Amino acid sequence: MVTKEIQQGPLVADDLSPYRGTWVAIRGGRVIASALDPIELRDREDVGEDDYLMLVPSESVGTYLL
Repeated sequence: MVTKEIQQGPLVADDLSPYRGTWVAIRGGRVIASALDPIELRDREDVGEDDYLMLVPSESVGTYLL
């Protein structure tokens, strides 16, 4: 029997409320950078290819990971 492990994204230790309405890069459970759009965020030198990009919603709704 083969079991699959489902990854549900990173656990974020930081409070995301100051980042509402922006995109953040997550590394090791911490916010390392933020920007108004994902392209600007990905282009930052301090954001690596393996970092999670996440839209922090303006209200308490779903979260998107790239």
